[in-house]
Amino acid sequence: MDKVFLDEYFAEELASAEYGYMIYNPSSSVTKITLKVGRVGLAIGKRGQTIKKVSTSVKEILGHENVQIEVEGLDDPEIFPQVMAARLASSLERGRHFRRSAYGTMRRIMASGALGCQITVSGKITSQRARIENFKEGFVAKTGHPVELFVRKGYSKAKIKRGILGITVWIMLPDSVLPDHVDIIAEPTHTSREIIREDDEDFTDLDQDDEFTEFEEDFDEEEEFDDLESLEEVDAATDEDIPDEALAALEEDEEDLDLEIEEDEE
Repeated sequence: MDKVFLDEYFAEELASAEYGYMIYNPSSSVTKITLKVGRVGLAIGKRGQTIKKVSTSVKEILGHENVQIEVEGLDDPEIFPQVMAARLASSLERGRHFRRSAYGTMRRIMASGALGCQITVSGKITSQRARIENFKEGFVAKTGHPVELFVRKGYSKAKIKRGILGITVWIMLPDSVLPDHVDIIAEPTHTSREIIREDDEDFTDLDQDDEFTEFEEDFDEEEEFDDLESLEEVDAATDEDIPDEALAALEEDEEDLDLEIEEDEE
């Protein structure tokens, strides 16, 4: 119960410091609490005022003085929904358009490697009538055991002139493996072709000169020239099949073309 209450307290008190989560280690001697935040400087405060205030409140909540609080930075804050919800809330409070801010937040989440994310903004967004806007990209599990293992949820509030906007962010972790995930491994078939690399021992044992000699033996010059002669015979045969009138017309066209060439040369 103390852990849940402290987590809510830190999320509200350290919202500007982009509070992510806490590591709670209670013991009979000293209770150690490690706070993971996006902005360590804001969590500590000027001359440690913020962390001293938080420490005093935590001691009152737990009811004993043996409390040690440490502050550490997040390695990858874009995959923590509480941090991204606080950033989106801060952006909306500064007057940015909600669609542009939501899509920008979603792009940063997906660029960090998340499999999917969903952002919900509810309240009086653009008018006095409240509504809900959803933004989603990728895949986010909603039911079953994968939600407990692979989905994180964060919530924040944005205070604007029309009222308070509720912001909820769901993030599907990058290393998520769903139960229905299947890897298909193709088996070799009779049409498969084995590629031999140059560094393979079997390839180095081959004599390349033998391959060229076999190619030269297969190549016969007489057969190649016989094919050319057969083509000339076909051309000659086709000339005989042309009527005499057509041949005479072709000769006249050639004479006219020669006269035109001579006139151009003069």
